[in-house]
Formats: sequence, C-alpha cells, structure tokens
Amino acid sequence: MIIWISGPYGVGKSTLAETLAPKMNGAIIFDAEEVGNAVRENYPGEPFGVIFEDYPLWGKFCAELLADIEKTYGRDILVPMTLVRKKSQKIIDSLNNAGIDTRLVILEASHGAVHDRILARGEDEDCWCMENIDMSREGSSALDGVKISTDSKSPEEIAKELLYILQYKQ
Repeated sequence: MIIWISGPYGVGKSTLAETLAPKMNGAIIFDAEEVGNAVRENYPGEPFGVIFEDYPLWGKFCAELLADIEKTYGRDILVPMTLVRKKSQKIIDSLNNAGIDTRLVILEASHGAVHDRILARGEDEDCWCMENIDMSREGSSALDGVKISTDSKSPEEIAKELLYILQYKQ
C-alpha cells in the first residue's frame, strides 16, 4: 500500500510518516520533494513556479518511481508531501490504475496550529511556508481523500487513528 500524506505545510506530515513507518513493518518513506528538486533544478529558471505540482514531469516521475519501488521491494510506502492542486489526484489515480493500492490522506489543522508547528520546527514568521498556510490548507482540503483533524492530537494518536481507518493489520 502507498499512503500519500497531504495537508498544509507544517501540519506534521513527515512526523506522522516517521511515526507510522515502524508500525507498518518498516514502511519506506519516499521523499517526493527530492524528486521535485531534481526536476526543478534541471529547468533553466523556474518556468512553472515554486510548487512542484506545477512541473508536468514531477507527478509523472513520482508515480513511476513509487510504482518501481513498490514492485522492487513489496513494502508499504509513505509519501509525506503537500498536494494543493486538484490535478495532482492523477498521481494517486495512476497508481491505483496500475493495481497498487494507493490512498490519499489529508491532515487538517487550524491556521493557528499550523502556524505554531512551523515556528516549533525553527522557521521564521516570514518564511514561505508561513506565507502560504491558507493556500495550502484550502488546496489540500479540496482534494478527495481520508481527512483527519490533527488539532490537539499527538503523532501517536493520529497514527493510531489512521491505521484504524485504513484497517491496517500490524
């Protein structure tokens, strides 16, 4: 199974993936941001903007790499990466169409909770993530997937809730 964990920048996607991985028999954590960096760094300038979803090859490369990793290792894969464009659901759809059980999980939190989590990880008030809290909250929540409120919950509580929702057998 591939679980794509979306939600606003700073909501706790990576923390959740790190909490889930050992509970899912050592699931692989896939860094879709590194794929985005590789794609963006090979274009002169930033012709598509700063959001990786706007780079046509990013989604395609992520889907192909995820399918190959799943085939090669046969293990669960966690993808902590914000999606804010409705068109990005094609990534999830293409993996499901290839016969790979892929779920989109959307972590939700209040503006204040996300703000405080971004500060807690050491970023400044004027950082890019902070400036885009509302855009990432709105974009993520518009997607179709399992939605989990994270306000006032620990990563352990969120992981337990998600595993229950997915009926994951540990």
